[in-house]
Amino acid sequence: MKVLVFGGSFDPVHKGHVAMLKKALQIIRPDVAHVVPAYHSPFKAKSPTPFKLRMQMAKAAFAPLGKHIIFDDYELKRGGKTYSYQLVQYLRQRYENPDIYLLVGTDCLNDLHAWKNPEYIFKNATVVAGKRKGFPEHKADFKHVFLPGVFPKMSSTRVRAHILASGTIPQDKVPEAVGQIILKNDLYGLEVHRWLKAHLKPNRYLHSVKVAEQCSLLSDIYEVPAEKAVQAGILHDAGKGFSGAELIAFCKDYKIKVPFFDDICRFEPSLLHSYVSAWLAKHEFGVKDKEVLNAISEHTLGSLHMSTLSKILFVADISSKDRKYKDAFVIRTLAVQDLEKALLYAANRKLWFTIDSQKWLCPVGIELWNHLVKCAA
Repeated sequence: MKVLVFGGSFDPVHKGHVAMLKKALQIIRPDVAHVVPAYHSPFKAKSPTPFKLRMQMAKAAFAPLGKHIIFDDYELKRGGKTYSYQLVQYLRQRYENPDIYLLVGTDCLNDLHAWKNPEYIFKNATVVAGKRKGFPEHKADFKHVFLPGVFPKMSSTRVRAHILASGTIPQDKVPEAVGQIILKNDLYGLEVHRWLKAHLKPNRYLHSVKVAEQCSLLSDIYEVPAEKAVQAGILHDAGKGFSGAELIAFCKDYKIKVPFFDDICRFEPSLLHSYVSAWLAKHEFGVKDKEVLNAISEHTLGSLHMSTLSKILFVADISSKDRKYKDAFVIRTLAVQDLEKALLYAANRKLWFTIDSQKWLCPVGIELWNHLVKCAA
């Protein structure tokens, strides 16, 4: 009996998943195919998307491919992390002498030997690999089948980042039925966009989207996780809807620590929005990642100890595509070539904008400038 098994987080299911399973069903012609959403993948943090919803998305996307597909909640019943060899063991116990085919993408082939108990997998299953753009066909030293054709280079991570950045579902990547589930349940940051639209002026909301998109682009270049970069970008101005007096009161009420607080309150209270935005990210939207929170609080004035993510957001904020002044294009172009040079240029422009506006210069910005000049020397 031929048994095809396709496991994954499916968070969410995208068209690459559908295309690969469809082709595997055509080539392998299994008697039965198990789609097994992960409860907790061994290679990732536990998904905040409930298992029930990820199973719904899997059913919506894959059910049209055939009646012999079983949507298996094996990993949910086990709880905790489940390894692929355990999944193969389970299928061997469920069926008598099954011929098991394990479906993976070619991007996984290099890692198979590092999986838990790989010898058991190679002995008891045939690996079925769908070739993806950008990943060469490997010479595998275990039983394997390469599916014909090349499948789209998609990832659920990128789909989530797109939705969080733009507030829209990429129809070219997500099956329509899956998109409806995402919309109905406000997944992947859609609730963030609804909140921002309600609390920010339209131009400020548009700016937040453009900054998130720029952060996503730069995250690829400088090897920062896309979702972290997008999260920082979309939330960086969450507090921008408050007036100066409201920002001051908010910081006092919630005891938010701000350097040079008294001077900022007196001369330029709008600077407090960075710190309020970080507070909102943590307490309103549940952001726990300190690097993301620091990037948000530092995006206006910077700091002497900026992470790569903080530098990306600092630069993206001043050079996003909604910015129409000449220097925005210069900084944006420089940013894809050399982040440090872009940061220096951006810090320079921020100081000059402040001076030209005859506004108070916060010592934090001055310290950053002197620090960057010393580093560039």
